[in-house]
Amino acid sequence: MPHIRLKCISEKNVKALSKTLPKELAKAMDTSEDNFSFELIPNTFYTNGKSIKSYPFIEVHWFERSQETKIRSTRIITNQTKALTKAKDIVVVYIPIEKSDYFENGKNF
Repeated sequence: MPHIRLKCISEKNVKALSKTLPKELAKAMDTSEDNFSFELIPNTFYTNGKSIKSYPFIEVHWFERSQETKIRSTRIITNQTKALTKAKDIVVVYIPIEKSDYFENGKNF
């Protein structure tokens, strides 16, 4: 935890981000680098009945942190993603998980 889900990004770029993001995000989120997992979610976006190319959309599933931590983390994610993809727009969405709802090997946090 945190679990980062990425959409509209190539597998090559997700692999690269999975190497570089934990180094900076671990400090910003006050966690260790080995706590991060990355998931590439293949998708297709549509408008008016036609598939369209979309901008990177990144979901961060995590135990709730402060607004300041969200802002620092968003800057890191956005800057690294823009550098790799050259995308004009990047969306980052935070999805909080209650510790009591998260179980690992049958035990919750």
